[in-house]
Amino acid sequence: MYEDCKDCMAKSWCKIYSGEVQGSKNSWCSAKYRLDKALELSRIPKMYLNANIYNYDLDDSNKEIFTFIRDTVDDIVSIIDEGVNFFFYGSNPGTGKTFNASVLLNHYIYKTCLTNRFDFEYPLALYIVYADLMDGLRYYRDSYEVQDTLKLVNTVPLLLLDDIGSGTNSDYTREQTYLIINNRLNNGLSTIYTSNLTITELRKPENLGVRNTSRILNYAIGQEFKGKDRRLLSARRAGR
Repeated sequence: MYEDCKDCMAKSWCKIYSGEVQGSKNSWCSAKYRLDKALELSRIPKMYLNANIYNYDLDDSNKEIFTFIRDTVDDIVSIIDEGVNFFFYGSNPGTGKTFNASVLLNHYIYKTCLTNRFDFEYPLALYIVYADLMDGLRYYRDSYEVQDTLKLVNTVPLLLLDDIGSGTNSDYTREQTYLIINNRLNNGLSTIYTSNLTITELRKPENLGVRNTSRILNYAIGQEFKGKDRRLLSARRAGR
């Protein structure tokens, strides 16, 4: 066992930790090092770092969603290799859209970070907040940071574009959105979209418009999220 094991998120499924697989003779765990670096490069927020099927808060309201997510995770690498997209939507906030999208992103990283797909320089998957991306393109497009992010957005095997349609929409943001979505479709790259807007709302000309919404739905698995705000339930528990 390694000293790193005590704070490793992979203990729930790690075969080295369980004793099923013999670890290396190094004093540190190379698998944890690769996983930590891959997650760092993904830019996933700290609150979603542990989003996976092992930490799933399962109850009567999300049983069907969990079954769908679990079955998808089982075959996540081949699904992403096929260029399949996901669209998680629902008008109610806090119903688990971003959490479940992050579960897919994290499990893709878990299953690929120990392979030769990972080179320690480029992310296997990338988490991006849509409004932040559009603001960066609108106000700081020529900066190195924004250009680097745009390059990754256009080339990463799996992109999680969170809360698409949020922020201030304009002809410029709609055009930039089209270029990103169309590029990823043409290159067979998978994207997970989340949105608090319904398909009908996204199609409105003042939001993303028909053209962009059509491309979001192209070769996509759609999943509507309903129910109560799970963040509110957490706040109530914390206040007891």
